[in-house]
Amino acid sequence: MVGGDPSRRRAPGGPSEAAGPEPSRRHQHPRLRASLIAALLSALTLAGEARADELDDFISARDAYINGEYARASRELEELVGRPSTPQLSLVRPAARKYLAASLFAERHEPEARAEIATLLREDPRARLDPASFEARFVRLYEDVVRSMEPELDRLLLDRAQARRLEENTRDARRALALELLGSEARVEVVPRWQTFVPFGVGQFANRQTGLGALFLSLEATFLLGSVATAIVDQSVQSTTTCVWCLRPDTDGDRRANIAFARG
Repeated sequence: MVGGDPSRRRAPGGPSEAAGPEPSRRHQHPRLRASLIAALLSALTLAGEARADELDDFISARDAYINGEYARASRELEELVGRPSTPQLSLVRPAARKYLAASLFAERHEPEARAEIATLLREDPRARLDPASFEARFVRLYEDVVRSMEPELDRLLLDRAQARRLEENTRDARRALALELLGSEARVEVVPRWQTFVPFGVGQFANRQTGLGALFLSLEATFLLGSVATAIVDQSVQSTTTCVWCLRPDTDGDRRANIAFARG
């Protein structure tokens, strides 16, 4: 009798084969994570490339405005000017705001168009329209906004001119300081070692330590003159003493001579 429940039969390979699929599932997790990371990096790269193509996006939105697709133009231009600032976007953003305001005005959204023109003028107070590129009614609206903002625009121009002059002055001061530092660059001069042992501050003068050299010179010269004067005075005193003893009368000799003369 072939006994036993087939469901309870042990697999031919034993317990190791029954547990075989488990390690393969564990190995799938690192591969899955790697795939997800690769997909994420690819998406970020594509997003960066898309963000770097602002000029093409602007041209596409401008063409939509020219073709009368104002809703599409305003939608694309609004998305374009709302992107994080980049060097390329800073070049096309003023023109994009002009066409965005024109698209909003064409859709009868005059308050929004005025607000967009005001934003443009605060970013660039000198921004003006090319009348040949826009409708006459929008050109008049733009000029009306400019007139209403003249005091604010004049103040912005003055503040930016002052900031620019301050920046130029700071840059000139830094350049002058750099030139001064370069002009006063330290020069290394080799001074012979024996000069440092010469008295009267010779070593200090050789090292361009004028103040210290003058101090040593005056002190050592004073000491030298004092020593010479002391020696001269001492020599004079000794000479005078010797001469005094030489000229002193020899009373003892005279006395002996007188005694001898008397005895004779």
